[in-house]
Amino acid sequence: MDLFQDYLPLFFNLYTTYYTPYQPYIRPFMRYVYYAQSYAYKYLFPTLWPLYRFTRMVFSRLSDAPDIATLVVLALIAYISLRVLDILRRQIIYWISVALKLLLWAAVALVGFYVYQRGVEQSLEDLGWVLGYFAALEDEGERLGQTKGKAKMAQARKGTRGAPSGRTRSGGWF
Repeated sequence: MDLFQDYLPLFFNLYTTYYTPYQPYIRPFMRYVYYAQSYAYKYLFPTLWPLYRFTRMVFSRLSDAPDIATLVVLALIAYISLRVLDILRRQIIYWISVALKLLLWAAVALVGFYVYQRGVEQSLEDLGWVLGYFAALEDEGERLGQTKGKAKMAQARKGTRGAPSGRTRSGGWF
């Protein structure tokens, strides 16, 4: 990059001085530069000139009314910040979904490795044990819920006279 920065003024000198000893070497390059300039003046300039005049008119009118200019700048800043936040949100969602997919496939690989190590029959027995454990937890939760439900129903039938209302120091909400 330093080399390019050092020689950039020399390249500009080659472009601005027509008669140089390097003229035969840079003539093909200069032809492409002149073609690009003629294309820009012929096609791009007529298209962009009305846009330039319109923006110049709009900015001159905005500078006459600074309150409107302030509102326009504020709206532009709000729009850009919301766009940046939307991009960040999409990036976060993407990386979370990648992590979840990676965890899913890691779990599938671990289950496959477990079945490979233990064998299919032993793995099915272990699966039955795990499902039985969860079924026992479900039954215990159902029993505990029934007990608490009956106690609350009895408390509701008895009435709330004398019972503390709201959150108490020892009991909490339940």
